[in-house]
Amino acid sequence: MRGSKKYLLLAALLPLALLTRANSDNNNDRNKSEPVLMGNVHDAATKKPVPGVTVSICNTKGQEKKEYTTDASGNFRVPQMPVGEVVIVLEKKGYKTFRREGVVIKEGVSLKISFDIINIREEDEGDIFHPFRRIY
Repeated sequence: MRGSKKYLLLAALLPLALLTRANSDNNNDRNKSEPVLMGNVHDAATKKPVPGVTVSICNTKGQEKKEYTTDASGNFRVPQMPVGEVVIVLEKKGYKTFRREGVVIKEGVSLKISFDIINIREEDEGDIFHPFRRIY
């Protein structure tokens, strides 16, 4: 009698164990097939992180477009990236628009990219007219 209880308990728990195992395999397959793009954006001159940068990502045909914003540390994360070649555009007021073409996203591969963007104010400082500033 005692042995039959063990077999009965085993028979009841075995399907649950198999179901749990199948579920975890499905989740792993799904995570492998969804590429993720991660990165950070820094000021080209100061190398400090730049928060609030709009990161636009679209495929080369311009059909799918996703927009994200960098956090306080200048980091961004884009889940569920489309597979294939994409164009990445970075925009923020006071900075030059940055565009990178030909970034290839592969299935199941996460990609991490760092960007340095140029502050317009520092670059064009010599071209600003000021009535009290004289150039000799």
